[in-house]
Amino acid sequence: MNSFTFIYIVGIFIILNLFQGFTDISLENQLIFCSLLILLLGIPHGAIDHVLFFKKRKMSQLKFYSIYLGLSLLFVILWHIVPVTSLILFLLISAFHFGESQFADVYFKKSLRYLFYFSWGLCLLSTLMFYNVNELFKITSYFDDTIILDKIYDKDKIGVFFYLTNTITIISMIALTLLKKIKNERLFSEFFLLFLIHITFYLFPFVIGFTLYFVALHSLKVMNDEFEFLKTEEKNFSLIKFLKLLAPYSFLSIFGTTLLLFFSYFNYIPYSIPFLAIVIISVITLPHAIVMNIFYNEKNL
Repeated sequence: MNSFTFIYIVGIFIILNLFQGFTDISLENQLIFCSLLILLLGIPHGAIDHVLFFKKRKMSQLKFYSIYLGLSLLFVILWHIVPVTSLILFLLISAFHFGESQFADVYFKKSLRYLFYFSWGLCLLSTLMFYNVNELFKITSYFDDTIILDKIYDKDKIGVFFYLTNTITIISMIALTLLKKIKNERLFSEFFLLFLIHITFYLFPFVIGFTLYFVALHSLKVMNDEFEFLKTEEKNFSLIKFLKLLAPYSFLSIFGTTLLLFFSYFNYIPYSIPFLAIVIISVITLPHAIVMNIFYNEKNL
């Protein structure tokens, strides 16, 4: 068991005790506390994309930021025109990114590796939706601009996808073990983690389950990967230096996100908070996933 799985287990016990104490936590309170965790511990894991990119590729800063911000702007426009298609695209990008960050240290043919990343990530997301599909449908029905997204939450289709992706993922991990790409200990560790993810998504509401995974198993792990890499690039690189690197764009992202949600809450912009939150996360994820793909592919070259 690695430290991130341990943190995840601790988080599970803390939340279980909270539910025992309060019996019911309103969606509003879930969103408030989970948003704080994502802002404080989730957003920073993408705050040094520029640093990682320039460690691997040569490009002018103007060109890099034009492409990076341009991709985000294009995704915003896409959300405005075709929200359902944008949500599907966001889920696919997230699936790949989650799978890649989880198995970045496993090497085999790139095309098959990418399929495996998608498989694991889609397994994760389909599991989250499968256990919470009724809640997702209910949440989207609250707001006019999210109602259209309920087309994604077809219980029968999600059920088929759930069983299919879990089966493919399990078979793939066993195959990787037989091919000596991962050790037996890693296989058992991954199976245990997958079991914990199922338990978490089954026991907890959608918002809490996703936040627990995103913070403990994804964001902290990615930040650790970034920190370990930068330590190899610079002598005497410390945690303090790392936090200083994270700070500027973390604060900027947190401030910008908070400001947009504030505008939404007081109806200064014509989008509900849930819809706006999805858009914000997706437009951050798209360029970040591309940079991290470059980082993971080239960090050991």
